Amino acid sequence: MAQPRDIPAPIIAPEPAPETPADAGSYNVNIGLDAFRAEDYDAALQNFTEGAMIGHAIAQYNLALMYQQGIGTEQNFERALQLYALSAQQGIVRAQFNLGVMYDQGQGTGQDYREAYYWYEQAAEQGDADAQYAVGTMNFYGQGRAENYPEAMRWYQESARQGHRDSQYNLGVLLISGLVGEPNPTAALTWFTMAADNGSADAQYNAALMYATGQGVERSAAQARDYFTLAAEQGLRDAQTRLGILYATGDQADLPRDYEQARYWFNRSAHRGDATAQYFLARIFADGLGVEQNLAIAHMWYELAYRFGYEHAVSSLERLSAEMDEETTLQARLMAARWMRAYAEQNPDTVRITRLPDDAATDNDIPQD
Repeated sequence: MAQPRDIPAPIIAPEPAPETPADAGSYNVNIGLDAFRAEDYDAALQNFTEGAMIGHAIAQYNLALMYQQGIGTEQNFERALQLYALSAQQGIVRAQFNLGVMYDQGQGTGQDYREAYYWYEQAAEQGDADAQYAVGTMNFYGQGRAENYPEAMRWYQESARQGHRDSQYNLGVLLISGLVGEPNPTAALTWFTMAADNGSADAQYNAALMYATGQGVERSAAQARDYFTLAAEQGLRDAQTRLGILYATGDQADLPRDYEQARYWFNRSAHRGDATAQYFLARIFADGLGVEQNLAIAHMWYELAYRFGYEHAVSSLERLSAEMDEETTLQARLMAARWMRAYAEQNPDTVRITRLPDDAATDNDIPQD
């Protein structure tokens, strides 16, 4: 589930604008807006402060934004919270949403999910897609009120119809999981596809899996490849590995086997610590699939795959070692040690060292022609 509820990019002149305060006199908020756009933050701050003091809701909102993000002034969450509250009480939607974010994240106040939910809901009822997503997510996780999947779905639907990417993705998750009614993979795929087209890597991955397995749609290796590629190019490691497997196995009717592409994607994922990709990359070098056979590199990747948790790699490693001389084996072990040291330096909290055992395990092969 997509969960973070972040503050979007600054919105300088939220709509709709409230009525001008009766005592506004000659005050003109547009002077502050123009100064802000020109990056004359001192003039903007002065104008918004003047407006905020006479109760101008947009001025209050923009002044809060400047304090919250430390634009043209020292960051001050407490002051931002007060100003957002004044603006939100006058119905400014983005002030209501940002006030909800501050209570949600405990900025300028103690974290308070109930208060956050109230302000998110105020903005959601005015049609704000970000707020609708936030209300849906709080219902899903039981934050600020009891867990309520049907209510989460209702708000995700409202937001998703406005094109909100994370709502589209989460709606797909709810529909395929059966948390609200019977699982509906066909409808889930519709929303995953929408979110995928809006750039969600997780949605691209899920859509690819559904096309690869024929869940809720006719099976299509080519469609699976296209969606896996989109997610893989965004850096989703699991998608890189699955794309490698798809190319390595191939589909005679839909997608020809391509070991060069398989090696490319296994290599990208393997260097990020994916044990399955490391194992299959080792198979490619061990058998010379689309590349010159290299037992030392194969041995290195088998060893790394096992050390990263792919237990079946040890039997392949033992069989390969029987074909190698002592010097080549030592070279392979040194390469693995150097790789592991470099990876550990870059990812100190993610490395799990596994001692190579004496007994063997079952092997899994890449299909070959």
